[in-house]
Amino acid sequence: MKRIFTLVLLASTLFLWAQEGEYGTAPGKGKILIAFEKTRFKSALVEGLVEKLEGEGYYLNVVNHQKDGLEGVNPADYDGVFITNSGVTAKVRPVVSEWLAEKGQPAHVLVHTTQRNDWTPAVEVDSITSASFKKQDDIDRLVEEYAALIKGQLP
Repeated sequence: MKRIFTLVLLASTLFLWAQEGEYGTAPGKGKILIAFEKTRFKSALVEGLVEKLEGEGYYLNVVNHQKDGLEGVNPADYDGVFITNSGVTAKVRPVVSEWLAEKGQPAHVLVHTTQRNDWTPAVEVDSITSASFKKQDDIDRLVEEYAALIKGQLP
């Protein structure tokens, strides 16, 4: 019985994580790349963004930037790019910084970084920061705010 409960708990937890993949039909109202790392907060944030933006008719490609998800990805193939990452000693994750530098700091990229202190990420693209919220109301508020910012960058 314990084994079955553990398996059910594990399976249900896996469904809480944002899923990589394509959502909507290209080109839709616009093509958006969402890159994230799998944490409980970022997965909930990405799930909310996917639900909202796909529901509004946008095409989304969701990748995990921790698993070389940005390798071979050209931001020019998208109308908008949203990257969420964890601040590491008050810095954007190296994989994200390196990708942005390699791609010439595209203007239609929005980088979201979670952090504990008040700091401004050292990137040359639009950036925002927030805490890693646990309450769904806080996450829902960020989904609305960030979806508007993403759409505001689209042509």
